[in-house]
Amino acid sequence: MLTAFYVALAILALGVLIIVHEWGHYIVAKWCNMRVDRFAIGFGPALFSKVSGETTFQVGAIPLGGYVQIAGLNPDDEAIAADDPRSYPNRPAWQRFLTIAAGPVVNYVFAVVVFFLINFFAGVPGTMVQKLIPGQPAEASGLLAGDVITRINGRPVGMIDEVRPMIAGSGGQPLEIQVRRGTELKTVVVKPAANQGGYSIGIQMNVSPDRERLGLGAAAKLAAIEPWRLTVAQVTALTNMITGRHKAKMDDFVSIIGITQMIAQQLGQRFVEGLELAAKISALLGFFNLLPLPALDGGRLVFLSIEVVTRRRVNHRIEQIVHMVGMVILLGLMLLLVAKDLKRLFGF
Repeated sequence: MLTAFYVALAILALGVLIIVHEWGHYIVAKWCNMRVDRFAIGFGPALFSKVSGETTFQVGAIPLGGYVQIAGLNPDDEAIAADDPRSYPNRPAWQRFLTIAAGPVVNYVFAVVVFFLINFFAGVPGTMVQKLIPGQPAEASGLLAGDVITRINGRPVGMIDEVRPMIAGSGGQPLEIQVRRGTELKTVVVKPAANQGGYSIGIQMNVSPDRERLGLGAAAKLAAIEPWRLTVAQVTALTNMITGRHKAKMDDFVSIIGITQMIAQQLGQRFVEGLELAAKISALLGFFNLLPLPALDGGRLVFLSIEVVTRRRVNHRIEQIVHMVGMVILLGLMLLLVAKDLKRLFGF
């Protein structure tokens, strides 16, 4: 019963991320005086619907995303008059560009807000010294296993991904490292040693179960950086796959089922970790939708960019076919991932 509760919370969290994304499209479309006919969460037959003004809000039977139906966005929509000034194709290119880009951008903004709330009210996870390597600078400095690193040269740090590059890029200059040891704060000075093109101090690190609350400015700064850091990591991972440095496997990807399971597991362990994972997924959802692939927001932005540069619209039939092919491929990949995760979970 407890597991079902966290699964329900995870589904709710994903629903919120979808609503946030589609709300971005919706609010900018309305701001640009476009008519929005439908705001849907999920696909297929409507389980619930309500008409408000000129827009029908509904929840579909198939919980695999959502969409905002803007008048004229589909060129074959026969209910739209060709000269309707509020239809999507009759609005200026910059307004159409903003409307499409708004979904991913709002996902990033939402992630920043959630990260800020976590950093300020719950704090950031610390980096714990798990083990000292004999004969290395950390051992001689007085660092002990179990110390939690809180600051380096006066700068608050939390995650291992923050601590490691500061040490590696130190240039061998002494680092003033503040640690939390039990209930006390202690400061040690460590001079990193050269190690394989970078620098190290000779420690093995792990994530501390404790969190350190940050002040307003530090919480905001770290929150603004985190989505960008996640995006850079994803770009690096995709580049490595494309160049062959990392051979892509099906296990590298998960479906909506796998994502739901991960969020539920994190919520079951500690609520703040589940919330943090949801914020990361929101940022990655924004990144994924900005990829220049057919059927994604990024694919539409490519066609709009061509229009802005050439001052000529791409033939809507060609664009529609490209997006349709992309949608079929995308749905096929989603079904493969769903099948993989179902097999992993239930063995069939």
